[in-house]
Amino acid sequence: IVAYLYAWYSTDGLRCQMCLFHPQHCDAQHPLHWSNLLVCIFTLLGACSNQLIMQAKLKKYDEEEECFLCFARCAALSVSVLPFSSSLFVLSASLLHLRSVLVYVLAGIPSLIGWGTVLCLPMFAICDDDNF
Repeated sequence: IVAYLYAWYSTDGLRCQMCLFHPQHCDAQHPLHWSNLLVCIFTLLGACSNQLIMQAKLKKYDEEEECFLCFARCAALSVSVLPFSSSLFVLSASLLHLRSVLVYVLAGIPSLIGWGTVLCLPMFAICDDDNF
């Protein structure tokens, strides 16, 4: 979705090329108008729906296990929205004209947790000394 938004609304995008031949397409339209925003929201909700499927076993957990389960769910959520949050973080200023600190925080935290999970979790599994 973000690749579509970038290809259409960038400075040399398809929308700009259409304006050469059809000037009525050149109104001041923001990339996140209502229909694009709804598509983005429903895509994120679909990516987050795996959190409803995964549930911990019903038993009594101590505080450390509950903290780990909360972190694991947060990491799974961050990995599931990783492509969208990473592209939103990278393209928010140039394409979407969103220069707010809140946008960088809301897109940066899931990106950081997601990339940390994707890149560091295999390293922890490979370097585990308990197997030897």
